[in-house]
Amino acid sequence: MAIPEEARNPPRGPGFFSMESLRLAPTENVLPLLPCCRCEDDSRAWDRIGGKTYCPNCLERLALGETPPVVEPVQKHRCAVCHHLGSVRYVTYPLHSRRPIEIDVCSEHLRNLIARRLGPHAFEQLRRQLTGLGIGTNDVFLLHDAFYDPHGRARQPVEDGYC
Repeated sequence: MAIPEEARNPPRGPGFFSMESLRLAPTENVLPLLPCCRCEDDSRAWDRIGGKTYCPNCLERLALGETPPVVEPVQKHRCAVCHHLGSVRYVTYPLHSRRPIEIDVCSEHLRNLIARRLGPHAFEQLRRQLTGLGIGTNDVFLLHDAFYDPHGRARQPVEDGYC
């Protein structure tokens, strides 16, 4: 499936307001390798929350409540799931991609994404938007089929922990 031009290179710049809450990062914004903000692991390009880098091990500790929660200011962007105004940008690299995706999520959906406990409706909202970019949920670590069944039901939710 070819990625549409407007998804690959959305218009940007002064005066442009994008309603896209899930998008490919602009090519000029491909991120440099930065160490994890919690453990300093710098072995690859890790996910980012609010501009801070988190390795998978620290994301797991965060989900389990074994480390202090993420505290980031919200931006005036709508959540990709519920369209609530006020979100934090989550950036991740899809499998086999050098270009990250950016997902604006409210605090509730950020917690649920990290803890692998999105509801079926929330999962479907993200799946639909990813499909529009030519990306499958199995290409996004926190959404792949080890964590969610084909109907978007969580298989390995962390119920007690990050809240």
